[in-house]
Amino acid sequence: MLGQQKTKHTSNRVGLDIGTHSITGVEVIERGAETVIRSAGSVAITGLKNKQDTPDTAAVTQAIRNLWSSAAFKSKKVVLALPSDAVYAKWLHLESPNEEELAMTARAAAARGAPFPATDAIVDYRVLSSRGSAARNVHFVMLVAASAAAVDDMLNLAESAGLEPLAVDISVASIIRSFETQKKVSNPLWSGQPQAHCQIGAHNTLITVVRDGAPEFARTVPVGGNDFTECIAEATGASWAEAEQTKITPGSRLTSGGILIAAHGGGEVKVPCENAVGRLAREIHRSLKFFRSQFAEGSYLGMTGAATLSGGGALLRGIDTCLEEEGIDISGTINPFGGFSVAAEGKGISNVVDSAAQYTTAVGLALGDYWSEVRELQIAA
Repeated sequence: MLGQQKTKHTSNRVGLDIGTHSITGVEVIERGAETVIRSAGSVAITGLKNKQDTPDTAAVTQAIRNLWSSAAFKSKKVVLALPSDAVYAKWLHLESPNEEELAMTARAAAARGAPFPATDAIVDYRVLSSRGSAARNVHFVMLVAASAAAVDDMLNLAESAGLEPLAVDISVASIIRSFETQKKVSNPLWSGQPQAHCQIGAHNTLITVVRDGAPEFARTVPVGGNDFTECIAEATGASWAEAEQTKITPGSRLTSGGILIAAHGGGEVKVPCENAVGRLAREIHRSLKFFRSQFAEGSYLGMTGAATLSGGGALLRGIDTCLEEEGIDISGTINPFGGFSVAAEGKGISNVVDSAAQYTTAVGLALGDYWSEVRELQIAA
């Protein structure tokens, strides 16, 4: 989807995930039919002072250079992901007698609803189901629009850091690709059962439902790791940077009732985070309820299995247990490196094993086949 173009194939590339607090990268090498991981790493972006802060270009550029140095990446060829606010997705029922009219209606609806000018939108759609007669057919359609200006900004950012961008993808596509590659499903009861996945980032959480490798639903909700950092800052009076460090320090953990226990000021603090946990759980419930509502009550087509977690926010120990207390069935946190060989000549992944969930997007970006004729949710550079 989103206007894929053919590009010269390369066997050595880096999936580069530019987040709010950190930049994460995974370098892969293709050896025949096998994709091998050469190196992986993550570095912090400095200068953030509060929940609403976004890193400036200079800080991001410097962090990219630091990443190449610390992770010993060899390739300068990168695949990037658009930030969530540069992508618009919507699910609608559209009536259309033929494919040509449906295409026009769907693309117009995507451009009209996007939070950026229609002239700036790259749009596409996917039909999830159809019903009715040939003359009066109703289609349940997933609409996607991406900001062309945001694509240009990502390309310019990569080039300013001395990199060669190969493609700009969207997070939902890369996460689904990584998710499917690992086959992290919780023993589906029947073929074609949809699977739910939650990628917990800093500002947002991306909730997706996948069936047979294809996206059927995706929704970004404004709850993420920053909400827990804010709880720590408010409870302890620490600066934002200090609170973030407290959250990610080994030993920090969420316990029953959403209480975060962490080391602070030479002692131990108990920070109430039940509001953040509750908001996240409600958004997951709401999203999956909407997905199920698109099918007849009791239909297996809308019955999702237990959800999996990934992203930097999923590294907060105990978040899975707290979500389960709120009624969300969690099967575990995925390891996107599982099943891959690691190249002997690279730095490897031994230094990132404990934070593997943070690399889901980067792995998915690196794995994308941006040179085939297969249509995916992607934008070629």
